[in-house]
Amino acid sequence: MIKLYETNHLRISYEPRLRLLEVCWLSDAASPSEFREGYWQALLLAERHQTRAWLSDFRTVPTPAEPEMQWLTQRWYPRYVQLKLDKVAIIRPRDPGALQALTRIVQMANEAGHTNRPDAQYFDDPGIARAWIEQPFTKSQLPPAG
Repeated sequence: MIKLYETNHLRISYEPRLRLLEVCWLSDAASPSEFREGYWQALLLAERHQTRAWLSDFRTVPTPAEPEMQWLTQRWYPRYVQLKLDKVAIIRPRDPGALQALTRIVQMANEAGHTNRPDAQYFDDPGIARAWIEQPFTKSQLPPAG
């Protein structure tokens, strides 16, 4: 795993073998500007490395205020859904408010037409999430031929 970016609140790493970008929130105390900067850095790094798998560890993600949720929906998501991702794993937030905010952000993005493909898989355990990312696709998960 190669560390690409780190602050007191966030670490972004890349696993070249899997083309995996791992975004791990280290603290829920990030300011609104640090929150936006972290998300923007993750997006830029995913684009630069042509990421095919994305793992977000939200166990200690900051609970975003309404302006940050709007920013994610209107500015970040439209670009995120352009990534050519094969797998997306999300480790659920521990904080109920952060989990509720995550659910609302995904709903708002879907309503705005920024549907997340592939569908994210949700986990409580980071090890299980990484193991899922490492599994090869089964025949039923592959896109139709032709």
